Amino acid sequence: MNKKKKLIWHIFPSFLVITVLSLSAVTSYSTSYFKKFFLKNSEKELTIRAKLLQKKFTDILKEGKKQYHRIDTHCKDIGEETGTRVTVILPSGVVVGDSFGDIKTMGNHLTRPEIGDALKKNKGISIRYSSTLDNNMMYIALPVSHGSSLMAVVRTSVSISAIDSEIRSVRNNILIALLFIVFVAAITSLYMSRKITHPIEQMKKGASEFARGNLSARLAVPDSEELSELAVTMNQMAQNLDQKIRDFKNQSMELEAVHSSMQEGVVAIDKNERIITINDAAAELFGFKASKVKNRYILEITRNFKLQQFIQKALATHEPVEDDIVMTGDDDLIINIHSTTLYETGNKRMGTLIIFHDITRIRRLESMHKDFAANVSHELKTPLTSIKGFIETLQQVLVNKKEIKETENFLTIIDKNVNRMINLIHDLLALSRLERMQGTDIRFENQNIAALIQGAVNTCHSKIKQKNIPVSIYCSEEITAMVDPILMEQAIINLVDNAVKYSLEGKSIEISAAKQDQFINILIKDNGSGIEKEHLPKIFNRFYRADKARDRNQSGTGLGLAIVKHIVQYHNGKIDVDSTKGKGSCFKIRILA
Repeated sequence: MNKKKKLIWHIFPSFLVITVLSLSAVTSYSTSYFKKFFLKNSEKELTIRAKLLQKKFTDILKEGKKQYHRIDTHCKDIGEETGTRVTVILPSGVVVGDSFGDIKTMGNHLTRPEIGDALKKNKGISIRYSSTLDNNMMYIALPVSHGSSLMAVVRTSVSISAIDSEIRSVRNNILIALLFIVFVAAITSLYMSRKITHPIEQMKKGASEFARGNLSARLAVPDSEELSELAVTMNQMAQNLDQKIRDFKNQSMELEAVHSSMQEGVVAIDKNERIITINDAAAELFGFKASKVKNRYILEITRNFKLQQFIQKALATHEPVEDDIVMTGDDDLIINIHSTTLYETGNKRMGTLIIFHDITRIRRLESMHKDFAANVSHELKTPLTSIKGFIETLQQVLVNKKEIKETENFLTIIDKNVNRMINLIHDLLALSRLERMQGTDIRFENQNIAALIQGAVNTCHSKIKQKNIPVSIYCSEEITAMVDPILMEQAIINLVDNAVKYSLEGKSIEISAAKQDQFINILIKDNGSGIEKEHLPKIFNRFYRADKARDRNQSGTGLGLAIVKHIVQYHNGKIDVDSTKGKGSCFKIRILA
């Protein structure tokens, strides 16, 4: 791992580098500027001097070659007086005058760049090394003409070594100032860096106290506005965090107390089926201690296949899931399990909460109740059937004997009540049989719904005809569903029978079936007496009667709607009712298509 540097060694070198670079840039620019300035001034001065000499040398050159010696003398006089080198070169390149050189030993100057530019462009400028004077020189050359005739080129030059010396002197002075400024800047930046980093170091120590859990510690508030606001904010944060931690500990203790005292088992698992938390009641169901199963996969502590299916189903949906499972052991347990989705902050799913409730005793009591009802119904049915047979025989024997008319009335009443008891027992047996099936013995077939409805109406035909009730059926022949035909027809028969029973003579009944999305809705609507709203939630309960006096007159058993409810539930469907007192009722069966 790379060793971290302190903040001061990030700030101080930066200040120093910026200062050095800035001053170096200023020095470089100044030196370059001064050199250009001096060279430009030198160029102007040499040009002016060359122009002043043009007229004088023109007059001498017009007098002919015999006067060339005057040109050389004049050049030397100018050089002695002004220190400026003046050279006169003929168009052939021959030097006829020079301030400091011997013209006899000087070579042809036609190849000099400033001479060539003067002949072609009327002015030549060049900065180069002079072998004659062994120095760097600036040359300005102008042509000397008489009319259209080029007579010579006058060249003025000066040594730029003096300029270089001045530039070096300026540069040295700037460098000395630079070193002094850098030294002062280094001291100043070091001081400022320490002034900035010192309160940060103090805040770092305070933050370390926070990190160690000492949230009662407080940071010193620095003088600077930004750092003081940061210190105040961090102190407030520590205070709030300390309070939240205390609140969280209290809530955790309360939750742990509730969690431990619950008789129901509670298990929270993540998306990978790993146990997040589990209480003692749930751990005992699996034969482990709660402390030993946390963070383990649920598959490691139980091999119950149905529980695994339930967990996978619960993790695959956001809706609550409920089911009953059997956990085998010394004594088999029937457990009701219910799942609820667990969310993190931001509504992101983290897993599922599963609640286990031991319903073994309840289910055994229910089984005993169902067995008792089935056995009692069976035992009652046989003697009642015998009684009914003997009554029918007596009625046939006494049918033509008027003197025992009263006895016949009694027998009729007995027959009516025996029939009512047989119907009650028949419904009890049917309901008991449905409850014992628990949805496992239902045989689903692809059935035509219109045919089932028509079959139910045909079964109730005699009652319908007796009350002269018109029945309308609206159902497409193409509508089909996977149902148990016997059970589904029985459910429709019960609803149609109820509609006929509670409808006045001549009132119509409407039966319809239609497909909606993935479901089929079967509606049985009558125009009978209707049901008051307070009774609607209870009418599917066993033996519940909305109007007990009228139901007794109608010979109802109070079990028909309970049977319908069980049949629809075994088809994973739903039954609802919409009714208004005095205006009729509409029962709706909703099943998968």
